[in-house]
Amino acid sequence: MSNRSWSGTEPTGPAVWRRTGIAVALAASLAAGLAVLPGTAALAAPDPRLFEAQPGAASVGDKYFPQAGNGGYDVKHYQLDLSYHPPTDKLDGVATISARAAQDLSAFNLDLRGLSVESVEVNGLSAYWSVPEDGELKVRSPQNIREGDKFSVVVKYSGVPKTIKEPGLAGFIHTETGATVTGHPLTAPTWFPSNNHPRDKATFTYNISVPDGWEALANGALKGKKSKGGRTTWTWEAKEQLPAYLASMSVGEFEIDSYAKDGIDYWDALDPELKSVITPRNGNGLAWSHTSDSSYKRLSRTISIPNDGAELSFWLERDTEPGWDFAFVEARTAGAEDWTTLKDTTGHATDDTGLACPAWHEVHPFLKHYQTDDGEGGCTAEGTSGKWWAASGTSDGWEKWEFDLSAYKGTDVELSITYASDINGQRDGVLIEDIIVSTDEGTTSFENDRNRDRLEGWTIPGAPEGSPGNEDDWEAGVSTPVSIGARVEKGLARQPEIIGFLADNFGDYPAEAAGGVVSGIDGLGFALESQSRPTYSEDWFYDPASADSMMVHELAHQWFGGSLSIASWRDAWLADGFATYAQWLWNEEQDLGKAQDAFEFYGGIPADDPFWDLRISDPGAERVFDASVQARGAMVLHALREELGDDTFFGLLKSWSTGKAGKVVSTKQFIQFAQEYSGQDLTELFDTWLFTPGKPGAL
Repeated sequence: MSNRSWSGTEPTGPAVWRRTGIAVALAASLAAGLAVLPGTAALAAPDPRLFEAQPGAASVGDKYFPQAGNGGYDVKHYQLDLSYHPPTDKLDGVATISARAAQDLSAFNLDLRGLSVESVEVNGLSAYWSVPEDGELKVRSPQNIREGDKFSVVVKYSGVPKTIKEPGLAGFIHTETGATVTGHPLTAPTWFPSNNHPRDKATFTYNISVPDGWEALANGALKGKKSKGGRTTWTWEAKEQLPAYLASMSVGEFEIDSYAKDGIDYWDALDPELKSVITPRNGNGLAWSHTSDSSYKRLSRTISIPNDGAELSFWLERDTEPGWDFAFVEARTAGAEDWTTLKDTTGHATDDTGLACPAWHEVHPFLKHYQTDDGEGGCTAEGTSGKWWAASGTSDGWEKWEFDLSAYKGTDVELSITYASDINGQRDGVLIEDIIVSTDEGTTSFENDRNRDRLEGWTIPGAPEGSPGNEDDWEAGVSTPVSIGARVEKGLARQPEIIGFLADNFGDYPAEAAGGVVSGIDGLGFALESQSRPTYSEDWFYDPASADSMMVHELAHQWFGGSLSIASWRDAWLADGFATYAQWLWNEEQDLGKAQDAFEFYGGIPADDPFWDLRISDPGAERVFDASVQARGAMVLHALREELGDDTFFGLLKSWSTGKAGKVVSTKQFIQFAQEYSGQDLTELFDTWLFTPGKPGAL
């Protein structure tokens, strides 16, 4: 990494020349004073440019993320001039940072990691800088900066931003068609120099250059586009202050839908590939499993296998929830109980029992034929009569499965092409086409024949004994799932209604712009509350209720976490707990269940479950985004609601979110506010629900 160090010999350049000039001027001034007042111990007037200053702290002292944030200054505005280059994923950047000194400042740090710095200027003058092993960008100002004075820093840098992979995919995520930035405590330094802590909020301007035909999105409102030399620069402006970790950028080939509603400008971005529709490989026939919770769907047929064996093949397209729902082929000797699943010779099925096992044995006990509870929260891939071979997740289009049936030679074998799902979270299921059996018995492409029998001998026997039954089942014909892109568009169209609901509870929407980005990132699986423009996984949009709930959560973060930023990461429940409770309130509004129902559901979790281990007011860095922080944070609010009654509680929520809008808040401040607003001593309530690990005795 290229850098200039101030250790050892001082570098030459304008900064040193300026110091030399000051020293000469001071010497001349002293000489002049002595000449005027001979015999007097005269002193020259002090040069106002010379004063004692200290470096800013290298950290704000957040114990969860010690390297996040810096002391000595407060950033007011970031201007990020960025050029993204698709072939290499390289990012060229010039960051202009406007700040105010919080002390007499001689040097300061910026958070920047994994990128090469080319130059640094402070107030237009070349500055000394270094990037030591800890990854901080250390800057020594060419002139000391007085406390309260404004100053600017310009950093020119480049490189390929690194993706954060633990505890999950986050940060600057490289995609097949560009990149998307998602929020994380350590995201910002991977793509721009910053004071990366929630307590230092700033406004943002982005000028993002991408190849013509590409789109670039960021926080805030689109202010313009300019094309030159085969590239287009998109300018976005976020007028509302936001923490650096909520800054975001997405570049790629998107369809952008812009509209205005109730005084808010919306920009939604969708990967157009998500609008692809599954079509039959040949002709106009296929079989589709459809989808429903807790389903066990079989497409079955008994086939006679000659003495020299036989082969089975078919084409399959699958879109199942990874690790939770599976496609597999079951087989048994006709009339016997030697059930097993078959391993295909094409390598699509594995013996991975996924995430649903052993819990889904309560829903589908028949699966114990192929899986066994290992007593450690998982399963082995062998059961009472057979072995487990299955595929989960999404295929890359139609894939061919082939099987050797010689194990059943000389007998009749009952085969079932099966889709099994867990209790919730379904995708599009499984589609089958062109089943071929080497003996011709059972061969079908599900085309219409003279008898209009597309199944041609295959049957739909329903779920096995012990399963709850199927709300829908296999269908042979031309029906295919609606594209996930169409469902995303329908879901995002609900944003104005959701924002209106949240505004009724928490006060005016705290930004001029809104919208969502859905980029089809493999492995994303979650949503992030980037200010004014959250990033969503398409997974949430398979079910309209799930889509609504997730959008409620992320949009509630525009108030809690965005407008009301947390003072430290240990205060994370003030963002995630409030956003989760907003989901409970939305369910009440939509007649989908009471907040009390959710409260009782979580309250029913056994006391020895890890859910109760942590202290909500101090969960620790590794669990700051834990699901229990979200759910138990919401439980804190519901316990408060039960204590205060609805009128006082909802008045408190709205007064808190409007009175603290644009500010930095802490748990201590919320407790004080709640007690002052309600006029009650709530010490015991907060001690029980916030500060004490373990399941409260009241549950």
